[in-house]
Amino acid sequence: MSHQAGLVEELVQYKKAVLFDERRDSRIRGSIEATLEFFSKRRSTFINKFDSRTAIQNPTAHRSSSTMTYPQISRPVPYHNSENSSDRILGTESIHEKDVEVGSILHDNNSYGEATGNLSIKDRLKHFTFAWYASTMSTGGVAFVLSVVPNRFYGLTGLGTGIFIFNLFLFTAVTIVMCARFIIHPGTFTHSLTNPHEGFFFATFWLTIATIISNSTAYGIPNSGPWLITALRIAFWIYTVCATLLAIFYYHVLFSVKKLTLTNVLPGWVLPIFPAMLVGTLASAIAKTQPAEHAMTILVAGLSYQGLGMMVAIMMYSLYFGRLLTSGLPADMSRPAMFIAVGPPSFTALAFIGMAQDVTAAKIFEGYTTLNGIVDQDIIPDVLSLLALIAAIFLWTLAFWFFAIAVVASVEAVQRNDFHLNWYAYVFPNVGFTISTMKIGERLSSPAVQRVGTGMAAVLFFLWILIVFCHIKAIINKKICWPGKDEDAH
Repeated sequence: MSHQAGLVEELVQYKKAVLFDERRDSRIRGSIEATLEFFSKRRSTFINKFDSRTAIQNPTAHRSSSTMTYPQISRPVPYHNSENSSDRILGTESIHEKDVEVGSILHDNNSYGEATGNLSIKDRLKHFTFAWYASTMSTGGVAFVLSVVPNRFYGLTGLGTGIFIFNLFLFTAVTIVMCARFIIHPGTFTHSLTNPHEGFFFATFWLTIATIISNSTAYGIPNSGPWLITALRIAFWIYTVCATLLAIFYYHVLFSVKKLTLTNVLPGWVLPIFPAMLVGTLASAIAKTQPAEHAMTILVAGLSYQGLGMMVAIMMYSLYFGRLLTSGLPADMSRPAMFIAVGPPSFTALAFIGMAQDVTAAKIFEGYTTLNGIVDQDIIPDVLSLLALIAAIFLWTLAFWFFAIAVVASVEAVQRNDFHLNWYAYVFPNVGFTISTMKIGERLSSPAVQRVGTGMAAVLFFLWILIVFCHIKAIINKKICWPGKDEDAH
C-alpha cells in the first residue's frame, strides 16, 4: 500500500510538471486513485472470466494452480487524453463532455510540437478560426475609444478615422477568408460552431458589427447626410434581432450538444450573450441622433438588453469565482480570457450614463411623452442622470476588481505564454472600462478622472499595436493557422 501511495505521489508531481495539470494536488490524487481502482476492478473481472473459461477447458490445470493471481494495474490515463481515446480505454460511449480549458492546455502543449515544414495556403486556411474576429473587434474598439478621448490633440480624430476605415477593410478580408475556409473545407462550419473552444468566438463577429455601427455614429454622422441616421437606426434593429437569436440558440447548442466542465469555467462563457448586452451600448451611441419617437424605443430596447446581458454575466460570475476558489487560476494560455470579466460591468456603466444623457439630448420628455404617476415631468432627465451616475460608479469598482485580478494573473504567466488570438481580450473588454472611466469623470466634472481615462486610452492604443505586431509575427512563425495550434484543434 505504501509503495502504491508513493507511485501515486510520483504521478501527481509528473502530471503537474510535465502535463501542466493546473488542478490542486488533492484533486489530481483523487482522480488517479479513482482511475487505479477502476482499472483494478476491470482487470479483476477480466481475469475471473478468463479463469472460468480456462477451468472449463482444462480443469486439471486449474486444480494444480495454487498461486494467487494479482491483477496488473494499467497505467492511468493521462489528464490530457483525447475524448475518443478515453472512450476506447474505458469501453464506454462518449457523453460529449467538453473541457474548454483542458483544450487550451492541450492547444499550448500540443502533440505537433514545434511547427516544421511548409503547408499550402489552402491547408493553413483550414485553421483560420472565428477567433480572428477578435482582432477586428478590438481594432474597432480602439477606434471608438479615440473618438471619445476628452483630452484631445490635433490629428486624434484623423487617427481614429483611419483605424475605423482600416478595420472595415480588415473585417471584410477576414470574412472573405472565413467563407473561403467553409467552402474549401466542408464540415468546418458545423465543427466550428459545435466546438465550444472555437464556437464561443463566433460572438466576436457580432461584436465587430457593434463596433462598426458605433464608429459610424462617431465618425460617419458628422461627415455625411441624414441618410446615415436612418441607416443606423435600421442597422440597430437588425443587429438586435440577430443578437437575440444568437443569445438563445447558441446557448441551446451548448446545453444540448456539448457538456462543459464547471471546474474550468472561464469568463469567455459569457461571450454568446455579449452581443445582446452591447445593444445597450449601441442605444447610448445612436439614440441621441434620432428623433424623439425613435429614440424612445431604442433606449427602452437598450435598457432591456443591457439588463439581460448583465444578469447572465452575474450568473456566470458566481461559477467563475467558485472555480477560482476551488480549482485555482486558469491555465497560462487562458489567462487573457480573465479580462472578459471586466467587460459586462464596464459596458453597463457606459450604457447607463450614455442612455441617461440621450434622454436629455433627444428631448423625449419635453413634449413627446410622459410617465404616468410623476407630477413634474421636467425632473425625469435629471433623476435618470443621477441614478445612472450612481450605478456607473458602483459597477466601475466591480470592473476594476476584475481588472486587477486579471492583471496580476497575466503578469505572473506572461513569460510562459506564447501568442494566441485570445490576447485580444487584453483590449476589447478594457475598451468599455476606459470609456466608462472617461464618462464618469465627465459627469463628475473631474479633470483628474478624465486624465486617468486619457492615460488608459493611450495604454490601450499602444497595447493594441503590440498585440497586432505579435499577431503578425505568430503567422510568420507558424504559431497560428497551423495544425494543432488553433482553436479548432480541440
